[in-house]
Amino acid sequence: MKAKLIILTPVFNDWKNLDKLVARINKLFVNKIKQKFDLIIVDDHSTEKINFSKSKFRKIDNVRILKNSINLGSQRSIAIGLKYIKKKYKKNYNLIVIDSDGQDNPLGIKKLIDKFNKTNCCVVARRGQRKESNLFKFFYEIYCFLILLLSFKKIRFGNFSLLRFEDVNKILRDKNIWNAFPPTLSLNLNKMSFITINRENRYSGLSKMNFFGLFYHALRVFSVLRIRIFFSSIAYISFLFLILQKKFLIIFLILTIFFASINILNFSLFIFNKKNFEKRFKEARIIKI
Repeated sequence: MKAKLIILTPVFNDWKNLDKLVARINKLFVNKIKQKFDLIIVDDHSTEKINFSKSKFRKIDNVRILKNSINLGSQRSIAIGLKYIKKKYKKNYNLIVIDSDGQDNPLGIKKLIDKFNKTNCCVVARRGQRKESNLFKFFYEIYCFLILLLSFKKIRFGNFSLLRFEDVNKILRDKNIWNAFPPTLSLNLNKMSFITINRENRYSGLSKMNFFGLFYHALRVFSVLRIRIFFSSIAYISFLFLILQKKFLIIFLILTIFFASINILNFSLFIFNKKNFEKRFKEARIIKI
């Protein structure tokens, strides 16, 4: 039996962009993939009225919209979607996660599937060329460097990915999924394969990811990686103690405070956030289209 294909996407007021995205996905499935799919939309408590119809998309089998009770952000909307999919479909499905604003090129779905057919493991799309300002790109590179420096993990991918149902089951056992999707994949899946896809412009409107958003996202990613960061901090502090404590005591103390602050913040975020997953999932309302 051929595995069911499901597409999961979070949306907040981006109904026009979602419509364009699904139109392009439908065209891809009509012309190249030649398979029907189910579409799961997680509405992140949009203030605009839901405006979506599946009637013009002939490759869509079923559509479900999960409406969050409050605005949670894309990462937690994905987590709620994953939990719903596990509960409804149970097994024998493959899942594609994609952003709804057009920045994840839907033509990349074919590349994800082709790579999956060769490797039979989770496939993630590394971000190639980005369309943001040079200043944003600079801070993004700093963010990626800090992840590597503090956790010894190279995470240069976002949400765009293809997962087996076994992968979904595995990452949902880790409560870190409530904080950030990409690092939870990286920590829990022993085997992953990669493709590179350029980041596109939004179909319309302004991106919701700004410098503050990147900073907050970085904090949540660090909280997922808190155990690795904790042990790397001990290693760095021990090394710094050996080379700095006699002649450069003040620098050593500043760096020690820096590492201690990061770890306190990481564990605090994890403890604060882990309680709400089940509650918000139960509050989500299911709409059948």
